[in-house]
Amino acid sequence: MSNLQTPITPELAAYIRRVSLREPDLLRRLREETAARSDARMQVAPEQGQFLGMLVHLMDARRAIEVGVYIFSGYSWFRELPAGVAGAYRVFANMLSAK
Repeated sequence: MSNLQTPITPELAAYIRRVSLREPDLLRRLREETAARSDARMQVAPEQGQFLGMLVHLMDARRAIEVGVYIFSGYSWFRELPAGVAGAYRVFANMLSAK
């Protein structure tokens, strides 16, 4: 597996989102509000969140755990197990620095 990233132009990123992104309005608003923060550089991209959701759906997951150093708004957390998955539950662990 390569550690190289394939760069994409802003135009290509906009195209990908325009033709393939299926993001509920609530999550879109959550993502946009989080993006306005000065420390939001580690936020999950909407297409990455959609991909996470697809993987969870394909695995028929009923449980998810998200462990992070700093979780801005829970965007990726909500993408993992969408509301309405019968019997699903989430565990959220946020490990904050004691600095």
